[in-house]
Amino acid sequence: MDIFKQKRNLVFVIIMLVALNLALIALLWFGKPPGPPQQRGPINGEEDMFRVQQLLKNELGFDEQQAKEYLKLRFEHQTAAAQLDSEVRQLKKQMFDEVLEDTPLPILSDSLLKLIQEKQARIELLTFEHFLDLKKICKPDQQDNLKILMNEMFRQNSPPPAEDGMRPPPPPGDEPPHRAN
Repeated sequence: MDIFKQKRNLVFVIIMLVALNLALIALLWFGKPPGPPQQRGPINGEEDMFRVQQLLKNELGFDEQQAKEYLKLRFEHQTAAAQLDSEVRQLKKQMFDEVLEDTPLPILSDSLLKLIQEKQARIELLTFEHFLDLKKICKPDQQDNLKILMNEMFRQNSPPPAEDGMRPPPPPGDEPPHRAN
């Protein structure tokens, strides 16, 4: 091959590579699927209360008095749950600080773990009681809508089912111990 053909082939390859790079950049830039809607910042308390009131009125058919009663219950629940959550975080910090000690005490971490479990159980019970209180606010016809709303909420937060309809296997290390007969 003479030098002119080599240069022509080299120029052709460079032009193709540049064109492919530009096409790839354009595809990535313009073909990007839309992401979740951007929020303008953190929602303040008034916006959150208004949003919750609208949800209650639209989904459950709450009147103004029911919505106010629920917002009061919600504030009390969030305050109590935040306190317990703060205590859980503090206990977790203590537990993991123990790991950094020269001679960690497994008994201390076990007792901290037990306290964390108790506080988590209290948070779950508090949430259960909160939903019972919400149910009490609802009129009988609104309770049906509450069931639908809660089922939808749990369905959105549940993991997707396996393709074969069976449960996925537990992660490694979570299998129950095998018993010797």
